[in-house]
Amino acid sequence: MLVAIDASSPIPVYEQLRSQLQRLIASGQLPRGTRLPTIRQLAADLGLASATVSRVYELLANDGWVVGAGRHGTVVQDVPSTGVLDAELRQAAQHLALLAHQSGMNRAAVTDLLEAALGDAS
Repeated sequence: MLVAIDASSPIPVYEQLRSQLQRLIASGQLPRGTRLPTIRQLAADLGLASATVSRVYELLANDGWVVGAGRHGTVVQDVPSTGVLDAELRQAAQHLALLAHQSGMNRAAVTDLLEAALGDAS
């Protein structure tokens, strides 16, 4: 699975994992019906506590992104709403704008930075 945790990030690890899984589901990289790794397996792969992964799966289930299928594990559902991802992107853009303003970076430099990041993400 294409997720990574940045231990030096100020964003809590459960939130990093939750948002990455939401993006993978919304983008279709984890289509409906995909079985997610077991809690124990994903926790071991990422070096996290099982309780952290369990919390993430529970949050995703509460928001309709996944469903617990008993002994069949946790399964991806349809994307509940693009509004969640839109809000996350808007918040990230506002954070970028604030950091750029605080550092005195001009619009052209911010645009170049964003274009480079978009190129790296492709």
